Amino acid sequence: MRDFPANNYLTTGQAAGICSVTPDTVLKWIRSGKIQAVRTPGGHHRIPHDALLEFLRSDKNQDRDDRSAKFQYCWEFNSKTGEIPEDCLNCVVYKSKTLRCYEMSDLPAEIGHARLFCHGTCQDCDYYRTVHGHRPNVLVVTDRNRLKAALEKEAKEADFGLQVTDCEYRCSMVVEGFRPDYVVIDCSMGVQRSKQFASLLSEDPRIPFVRVILAGNRGELPKKCDKVVFAFMERPFSMAMLSKLIANGAS
Repeated sequence: MRDFPANNYLTTGQAAGICSVTPDTVLKWIRSGKIQAVRTPGGHHRIPHDALLEFLRSDKNQDRDDRSAKFQYCWEFNSKTGEIPEDCLNCVVYKSKTLRCYEMSDLPAEIGHARLFCHGTCQDCDYYRTVHGHRPNVLVVTDRNRLKAALEKEAKEADFGLQVTDCEYRCSMVVEGFRPDYVVIDCSMGVQRSKQFASLLSEDPRIPFVRVILAGNRGELPKKCDKVVFAFMERPFSMAMLSKLIANGAS
């Protein structure tokens, strides 16, 4: 009989929670060969941690709905090696908190927009045609089941993509494939823990321009973390509140 260490294998329910889908969807992915899995002696599927990470990084998850659309930055889109071109590191697009290079195309040259991949107007650019109109992705981290259910119920009507997860570990896995523009942290997890979590997200190289939002009651919100936090809002919050906050941030 083979053992399945908890840290190395996930149940279909755990994988579903990470991907914000149903366990039946995960089973469909397993049966179609999109995710590798093994069976326990009792006949249950177990998914290796690395297999789920590989699935989230790959194009095999393209049948997931629009909530999981993966955004690419211009230096990723145009990189032939997968590494950030050295010249990009000195470009204002990379250094700033602006996600899209074409939003800064009117800046004068002395500001530092390198225009490394510009060969005409933005409208003529393959990158612009690919990502223009991309909805921002929002990842909410909360262990409140009622809040999670309420947000997911309204998700299809939102003007942004949404995924909800319940802890830092699952958040890290979701980031691989979802690439959130905003992460909302429910501060009911504790003041110090929320502060540390916000700092880790702001330093995550996979999402260099993520905007962290802290949500909670007044006494739950950590202090002295303005440098890594985009905004604060009181809980309970709704999709409408998130939409308004994001719209103001993008304007």
